[in-house]
Amino acid sequence: MNLDKPPTAFTITRLDTPLGIIKVEGEWSWSNTVSATQTDARLSISSLDIMGTDGWVALDLKLPNTCALIEKLNVQIVEHLQKR
Repeated sequence: MNLDKPPTAFTITRLDTPLGIIKVEGEWSWSNTVSATQTDARLSISSLDIMGTDGWVALDLKLPNTCALIEKLNVQIVEHLQKR
């Protein structure tokens, strides 16, 4: 039996992280437990921007460096979503 909750759309308009200020959109889902943790949450990112010197810079989600950045930001994004 699948006890996972269906994905929920999210938009974070500004999140300060150790890797920079980001703006991110996507969906997330988590296991049907008393409280979600980083290990049982799943993110699907559809848009990621980072603050550059001249404003927001859209990142190409298909590039390896962007994928690595998303992996590094997963914990901060999930923690932010859990606090909502």
